[in-house]
Amino acid sequence: MSEEQLRRLRRRLTASYAAVSLVVLVAIAVIAVLQAHDRRHEQLDRLVERTALSASGYAYPEGDPSKLIVDRQPDGYFGPARRPGAPVLVVDEHGKVVAGPAGKLDAAAAKRALARIQDGRLLRVTDDVSGGDGVRVASNPINGSDRLLGAIVAVEPLAGAAHDVRTAGFLIAAAVLGLWLLTIAAGWILAGRALRPAAAVAKREEAFLADAAHELRTPVAVIRARAEQGLRELGEDGPAGPALRAIERAAERASGTIADMLELARLDARRGRMEREKLRLDLQLEQLVEEYEDRAREAGAELSLTAAPDVVVRGDERLLGRSVANLVENAIRYGADGGEIAVHLSVDGPDAVVEVHDRGPGVPPAQHGAVFDRFHRASGAAGGSGLGLPIARLVAEAHDGSLELLPPIDGQPGARFRLRLPLVGEG
Repeated sequence: MSEEQLRRLRRRLTASYAAVSLVVLVAIAVIAVLQAHDRRHEQLDRLVERTALSASGYAYPEGDPSKLIVDRQPDGYFGPARRPGAPVLVVDEHGKVVAGPAGKLDAAAAKRALARIQDGRLLRVTDDVSGGDGVRVASNPINGSDRLLGAIVAVEPLAGAAHDVRTAGFLIAAAVLGLWLLTIAAGWILAGRALRPAAAVAKREEAFLADAAHELRTPVAVIRARAEQGLRELGEDGPAGPALRAIERAAERASGTIADMLELARLDARRGRMEREKLRLDLQLEQLVEEYEDRAREAGAELSLTAAPDVVVRGDERLLGRSVANLVENAIRYGADGGEIAVHLSVDGPDAVVEVHDRGPGVPPAQHGAVFDRFHRASGAAGGSGLGLPIARLVAEAHDGSLELLPPIDGQPGARFRLRLPLVGEG
């Protein structure tokens, strides 16, 4: 696994951790707000209940038949220096407010408060509307000897409770946001620590590839040169000819593998720092197809190109050419027996799209997930280092593009690879 893949994995792990923690924190916040709402309304209910019950000693029945008496002493609930608590009023048997602060309960709300305890029930608490505003109302009946004389009604606006709940909600939301940011930071740190051994292994692997390629290049070149010298001196028809030819071919394949290993090491080292310039991708593909026409024909296939004109991308000319060349070589190696290899260049929105399609046997479904793995080669296939497709994908990603193996089209055999590269903007 490369360093870039590890970085992407770390970002995905952090994003997953952040998403899960966000869901949990939001659920906790919702529960906390609901609990704050319930607690605040319980406090409101206790206030109006206590006030309505406490004021019952200042509005009471007297005589037989009873009549309603309101005690208006200065420090009572209905006097000028009323006791603290929720606003409290006295509603007579006709639904008229006869005591208490004016404007706290309109006529319609007063009649509704009386109607709720017409059956002689004890205290009743409910929501209502007075003057267009929501209120919490507690109605306590005043029962005479022969009839209901009225009600003591305590009133408290709901706006205060709603404001308190909103304030609590804002504070809880701010706390949740802070905790979420902390969990994201913690997730990033924990993911980094968890992936640190894998990152170290990836670095050692890249260093090993580079070192091994450098160390092997010279002896392989010597072996190939000695085999060629032996063929010249002893002749291909001599007793040692077949063995020397086999050694030469093996050395040639080893040289290709070493070159690919060095390319991978250079790409890993230069990722994100490569120099880029504007390139006519259509012209580059024309040149590349012309170079590979004879090789494809020798393998038994016709190599063709259809390209949209004036397709301009920004990148490293050599690396982009290597990426597409690897796709064409892969098609020649594995799909030439289909008789046709097509390279197609088109424009799709902000991207240039290169597709290479052969008519060979295609990629077995079991190998679809492994075709871009380093050193992977199709079962039973000869030749190739198993690094061509990984290099092609790495080049695409280094140019902010992508390379993917497309699913087969019904009735069309073969493998299809799609390379996407960002187009150069008009500016």
